[in-house]
Amino acid sequence: MSTDKPTMEQWRRAYKLAGEVRDLAPWTWIYDNTYLGFVDPKNGTQHFISVLGKAGEHFAITVYRSAEDLFKILDLLDNPAAAPDTFFKTSQLQVSFDDRNDLDAADLRIIKTLKLSFRGKQAWPRFRSLLPGHVLWQLNSDELRLLCIALEQVLIVAPRFKDDEDELGRLTDLGMEEHVFLMRTPLGQDPHGEWQESMVKVARPPTPEFFPELDEKRLECVMRLPRAEGGFETDIRLLPNPIQDRKGERPYFPVVLMLVEQERGLVIGCEMMAPLPSLDSVYQCAAGLLLAMMVKEECRPEEIQVRTEQMASLLRGLCEKLDIRLTVHSSLPLMEKAFFSLRDFSAGKWFSADIVQQWLAFDDGPIVVEEI
Repeated sequence: MSTDKPTMEQWRRAYKLAGEVRDLAPWTWIYDNTYLGFVDPKNGTQHFISVLGKAGEHFAITVYRSAEDLFKILDLLDNPAAAPDTFFKTSQLQVSFDDRNDLDAADLRIIKTLKLSFRGKQAWPRFRSLLPGHVLWQLNSDELRLLCIALEQVLIVAPRFKDDEDELGRLTDLGMEEHVFLMRTPLGQDPHGEWQESMVKVARPPTPEFFPELDEKRLECVMRLPRAEGGFETDIRLLPNPIQDRKGERPYFPVVLMLVEQERGLVIGCEMMAPLPSLDSVYQCAAGLLLAMMVKEECRPEEIQVRTEQMASLLRGLCEKLDIRLTVHSSLPLMEKAFFSLRDFSAGKWFSADIVQQWLAFDDGPIVVEEI
């Protein structure tokens, strides 16, 4: 990820476009689940725009950087309870329109340098970048370039649907039901040159495959263990306690892998990781960490239950090698309560790597959770 900061000329153009979008207020007629696509003139990649604010609460233009990010959001809309931290597992850019006190010192410094002024509630543009597993952060130069192109597309396309609710509804339904989106494509590398439009069907990206290296000695050790009766629940979640390793660096959310025994409601193991260099690096090591938990606790589950197909894909190889039944359940009540317990325990504390050990040792006994 580039660390090049935007120039003041870039910022000047970005604030100008944001002001035009705010004046247009496309969220008064465009639905939150209406998605517009565009192709980046620089490298030919597809991106997807969402106009937020139809409910009159939060006004923003969001750019999902890939089809994978878009489908994460579409899946979340289909099942809001399935993955509550999905938003923070996507890669996106956004400009939101907030109150002055929502901006930080860097935002206000840029506005002051450009000699701009904004008045009223939800009138102050705030530009942010989101990477999977991280908090919203300042944009770099290339991110701001891409967001400006997206704002230009909104200003071109949105007015067409202001007085055509039927066509807007058709466009929205095509995207949600058939994954067909209005796609704007430049005819060259000049973002201010000629563009063409077409309706494009976007295929769901395949689930990323991970091939973890599993310790053979640990596998043999677990295979010799007697099979534990009953099921176990496991999941990976982001904890809402951001960590910033160094001043000026993008903060991240700690990622927790947990294993809970259903019969006793006992937390068998819990590991905290940083999503560095990416969240995928955490997924890559999940099976190995789960194997280490089994060795440490001398348990070989009869069944492991997970919440999502993605989690199942991470553990399928491990479960096949250990002859463990792997099943997907939309709800894992014991796991849910265990995460809430850790979240509440760590709230307000200085978050560090040993917070999990402190939680596991809480009250000088094992953590036991009861079904909700």
